Amino acid sequence: MPVETLSAKGRQTRDALQQAARKLFAERGFHGTTLGDITSAAGKSPASFYRYFADKEDLLAVLAQSFLHEVVAPSGLSVHLPDSPEDDTFFRAVVTGYWNMFKQNIGIMIAVAQLAATQPRFAAVQNEFRRFGIDIVAASVRRAQEQGYGSELDPEHTAAAIALLFENFTTVFVGTSGLGLEIGDEDAIATLSRIWKKTLYGS
Repeated sequence: MPVETLSAKGRQTRDALQQAARKLFAERGFHGTTLGDITSAAGKSPASFYRYFADKEDLLAVLAQSFLHEVVAPSGLSVHLPDSPEDDTFFRAVVTGYWNMFKQNIGIMIAVAQLAATQPRFAAVQNEFRRFGIDIVAASVRRAQEQGYGSELDPEHTAAAIALLFENFTTVFVGTSGLGLEIGDEDAIATLSRIWKKTLYGS
């Protein structure tokens, strides 16, 4: 049901269900969360859930699209590319934004990744997420090349490698990996920033 056609009460109910799901997906994972969990946490009836969503996957698709178009897409519009090889600010700012955005929406990100393996609609959303990251990194490679660095790098290939490295690193360390290796936010951001910058400028 389009948001525009909902009453104020309808919007409130739909928002409550979405907020409950976002929190539970982060705490328990998509597969560990039932419809009953969502409606109970939102203080709504199961019947009210079906007025707004076909099923749990439909709700996840709505959350993912909202995150993509309201948070991810606008964040890429204000990126100021590095002014010089000494410009650490660009790398830290972009990585910090990415890390925090991922952390705040970890339940959605991991659920989309899980379902992307078998469902084309979630694979498409996941690739939209990835495309934003790839485009920003590719632009930074081209900027470095304009400045006389990284001439041997293919911008798209390098961007895909770095963006996917970031995605996997972040999924493991923001989520509960059980890897036995602890890393704090600051160290994670510094590590990713350094890898990205060194790839482009070699220092």
